[in-house]
Amino acid sequence: KLYYENKNFAKNVSLVPTSAVTGEGVPDLLALLVGLTQTRMESQLMYLSELEATVLEVKVIEGLGTTIDVVLSNGVLNEGDRIVLCGLDGPIATTIRALLTPQPMRELRVKSAYVHHKSIKAAMGVKISAPGLEKSIAGSRLMVVGPDDDEEEIMDEIMSDLISLQDNIDKSGKGVWVQASTLGSLEALLEFLRTSKIPVSGLNIGPVHRKDVFRASAMLDRAKEFAVMLCFDVKVDKDASDYAEEIGLKVFTADIIYHLFDAFTAYTKEITEQKRKDMAPEAVFPCVLKMIPGAAFNKRDPIVIGVDVVEGQLRLNTPICVVNINPETKAREVVSLGKVTSMEINHKTVTVVKRGEAGAGVAIKIECPVYETPKLFGRHFDEKSELFAKISRASINILKDSFRNDMTKDDWALVIKLKKVLDVQ
Repeated sequence: KLYYENKNFAKNVSLVPTSAVTGEGVPDLLALLVGLTQTRMESQLMYLSELEATVLEVKVIEGLGTTIDVVLSNGVLNEGDRIVLCGLDGPIATTIRALLTPQPMRELRVKSAYVHHKSIKAAMGVKISAPGLEKSIAGSRLMVVGPDDDEEEIMDEIMSDLISLQDNIDKSGKGVWVQASTLGSLEALLEFLRTSKIPVSGLNIGPVHRKDVFRASAMLDRAKEFAVMLCFDVKVDKDASDYAEEIGLKVFTADIIYHLFDAFTAYTKEITEQKRKDMAPEAVFPCVLKMIPGAAFNKRDPIVIGVDVVEGQLRLNTPICVVNINPETKAREVVSLGKVTSMEINHKTVTVVKRGEAGAGVAIKIECPVYETPKLFGRHFDEKSELFAKISRASINILKDSFRNDMTKDDWALVIKLKKVLDVQ
């Protein structure tokens, strides 16, 4: 039943409608969980003396300098405690200068006079003032160095959360740059990108600065489609934005992960289409043609003949060749006939003909480049000759990179066959 209609929580499961797009329903879900915990698990709730604290936000407060807002879930914090937390440039070890809470019935975010405390016991939200907090990472853990603790060991442990996220960076060196406001939001974004199979080349936490854009710009030379910064719930300063626009780096910002994904998907689609247009003149799709007997309409440049597409797909501007055996040396010779500049089926112009599509055959015009000697029907090839698409190593790579979706399994099998026939390495 819907949670607000459920009168018997022991018998019925409560349903809370939520939206990952707008965030609606999440406060209701949290309120329900807290209510159920307090009413039905009261005997199981227990206080732990071991410190458990999380940094919520890093803020500059007038008169106090850089402070951190912390949720103290378990344990006790004292003024003068030595604390360790995660920083952008490494672990931060400092001493608590002041423990502050807002006036009663006020939030930490609301500007007002703070109440100073010598000690704070969980569970509580507290603002901590201490030296060297400028590069603290929101969402990270906070730990206290006890009299018997090794500070170096605690530093290593506190940084393990951030270091573990580095494992998400793709070993190939290609991928998008990712930036988020907190450790938790960065972790969520990285997990989403992993399941979406989008590689990551680098990451950072906090506002986007010029140095972040500079580091992300390495993809402009390596892989244009990944020259993108995905910024989740962070601000991009004007200098960084202007620099990104100047060098041609795309910066997408959003407060919702799915919006970032949509923006990146649209960008990659645009890049792919542009690449296809640029590479189309050099792409050679595999095909094998057989002449229709008596269908030699023009025997010399331009050659006009009727053919059947025996295998593969014939496209406009496909270079055509035949393989002849030299009668003297018995060596195989590949003879280029030219490019297909026109195709017609029943007097209708077409640009693509696949095997079996042209029942009565297709009329093609083959034109030879001006810098080559024109080839003749009857001398260089005849009705018994098989005509092949003249593929090359470069054209095969173009098919792999930009036209993979236009190729079938049979087409790839034909590519392997033509590599042997035409001796393509």
